[in-house]
Amino acid sequence: MEFKQLRHFVAVVESGTLSGASLVLHITQPALTRSIKNLEAQLQAELFERGSRGVTPTEAGTRLYHQAKMILNETARTASDVTATAKGERGSLNVGVAAMFAGNPMADVLIRLRETVPDLAINVTEGFFEDLITDLKTAHVEALISNFPPGVADEGLIFEPLITVHSHFVVSAKHPLANKNDVSMADLQEHHLALVGQAHVSVLVADLFAAENLTLLKPAIETNSLVLLRSLVQSNGYVSLLPEHLLEQDVKDGRIVPLAMEGTPFKRSSGLILRGLETQRPAVKHFVDATRAVFADWPEVSA
Repeated sequence: MEFKQLRHFVAVVESGTLSGASLVLHITQPALTRSIKNLEAQLQAELFERGSRGVTPTEAGTRLYHQAKMILNETARTASDVTATAKGERGSLNVGVAAMFAGNPMADVLIRLRETVPDLAINVTEGFFEDLITDLKTAHVEALISNFPPGVADEGLIFEPLITVHSHFVVSAKHPLANKNDVSMADLQEHHLALVGQAHVSVLVADLFAAENLTLLKPAIETNSLVLLRSLVQSNGYVSLLPEHLLEQDVKDGRIVPLAMEGTPFKRSSGLILRGLETQRPAVKHFVDATRAVFADWPEVSA
């Protein structure tokens, strides 16, 4: 039994006549008659009752009709899904996002992406730069939204800067350093540091201490959670280095204070990171377009 035979059979049932079905199928009536007879012979069942006004399915024919419609519809749906997946309109997309962007703008990017390709299943991995780059190189994810550590470069990757992120050393409003002018690294050395446990952050802070001929003591707390760092700062006991956009409301409400330090805020380009492939899947291109559109509305757009 072939799909062609099932299509012929269904057309005859729905047309009610062999002549009508042959017109729908664009084949001759004798060829259609042979196809139906071959199908009946293969199934060893009479599928139609012939009458003066046309044909009607037998009980066996009615049963085959329902099964054949299901098979043909599922086949058509599968073919449509595969074609749509190739166009990025269905299927799945795995992307990564740096922790500092895991709320907004990532939520806005996903909303915009879903509006463009509503049937696309999206898997998002949150992490920090070093881990996300590994995921990108091993194809665990296909694109990243991340900050770019200073001096980072990789011939196999494409870095597309979209915004500039500002970061500050911050404390709670009740911290002893909150109202001090010209805070130095020596001042920070007298207080507990809570930092992101990533190599590029450790290097930055170590260089800042070294510039004042100081040695960076091991931070009191290292973590991969920006939410925890924010809470530790609010608890009054810790100094941390955090991006400005995550603390905007806290600063407005007076709960967290950026320290008055020379050379701050620290500025870092951020945006898209992609594998340097000649062609990208359409789903990735949709993600890239959504990210560009959302970042274009951010206040700190890089030149």
